[in-house]
Amino acid sequence: MGRLEQGIQAVILLATIFGVPFLYEVYPVLPQPIFYTVAIGWVLFVVDSVLTFVRPRASYYLGLVLAVAAFGATVSQPAHFALVNGGLTAAAVTILVGSGLEIILILLVLAFIVAGRKKGQWDVSSTPQG
Repeated sequence: MGRLEQGIQAVILLATIFGVPFLYEVYPVLPQPIFYTVAIGWVLFVVDSVLTFVRPRASYYLGLVLAVAAFGATVSQPAHFALVNGGLTAAAVTILVGSGLEIILILLVLAFIVAGRKKGQWDVSSTPQG
């Protein structure tokens, strides 16, 4: 396993671990149906964490989808911007760290995909000459 793959695995595991205090923090704030949706997303991150050890490639793609969905949900909420602009509170730190992990995961998986395409069978430099 290369450094890029190890980085992706580490970020997925960190995001999953970070989800525990996040769920604790949002439980009293969110309406129950929305909290359950967020909790299901965290369970998918747990599944993704397990997949990093069993089926790493599948885990990377699932991690990409989850990170894009989570980042999209975060960015689409004006209340999140208000929390961050309000100062350095626990909620603001949660939003910033979570969004940072999501962005890092997106970038690492995209780098993994690009690196894989360069080594793939369609790469002109890898075809035999002659």
